[in-house]
Amino acid sequence: MTREDRTNAAVSETLGYILLFAIVTLSMGVIYAIGYPALQSNMDANVFESAEQNFIVLQSNMERVAFDQTPVKVLKLKLQASSIAVTNESSISVAYDGNHMEPYPTGEIVFSKDEKTIAYEIGSVFKKYPSEASVMVSEPPIYVTSLDNTNVTNIGIVSLNGNSQMGGKGIATINLRHNSSNMSMSNSTTNVSVLINSTHAFKWEEYLGEMGFTVDNVTESSVNAHINNTMLIMSNHVVDVDIS
Repeated sequence: MTREDRTNAAVSETLGYILLFAIVTLSMGVIYAIGYPALQSNMDANVFESAEQNFIVLQSNMERVAFDQTPVKVLKLKLQASSIAVTNESSISVAYDGNHMEPYPTGEIVFSKDEKTIAYEIGSVFKKYPSEASVMVSEPPIYVTSLDNTNVTNIGIVSLNGNSQMGGKGIATINLRHNSSNMSMSNSTTNVSVLINSTHAFKWEEYLGEMGFTVDNVTESSVNAHINNTMLIMSNHVVDVDIS
């Protein structure tokens, strides 16, 4: 092989390595450009789904603390570029035996990620996607039963006391502590009116209707309903909530 042939071979080999490197680099770029957004979307979906399951556990823990079965409960939740906060935006008012509406501030715990939310409110769990209606993931302790041919309406109110919040990529610790509980009931069958102020008003409308209430009025932020000729058993439980 002549010197010219060896030179040409070396040049060809060098060009081959350069071409191979360019193809590998381009392929990696295409894979990153196409695959990474899909991978990130899948990771975000997993974080939101995990948070939803954690809120079901939160609901169970909250019931145990609220009904004084255990004084304290602690739940840890991974944030992964999301946030969680205790707000004071919701409330429920109840009137019966001819009394005026008595308001109970209830508040809610809200987990937010990319405009998607999961919320614990008045003993129930809601989730909401952008531009979609709320979905009631788990029902509240508000229901109607029948005992000896008499309707009995049970309203269990869980009021959250706190205003803490946390965001970022760490682990949020939700501390629940029983504060107080009280119970009341009607002396006989009565007419019961309920007013719920909530960003999930339309879903509350649907749920109350399923329970046998008659809905009188509903807006984007409140629902008013009543049920007649029923015994009422009502309890209000205050739970201190701290997020750190």
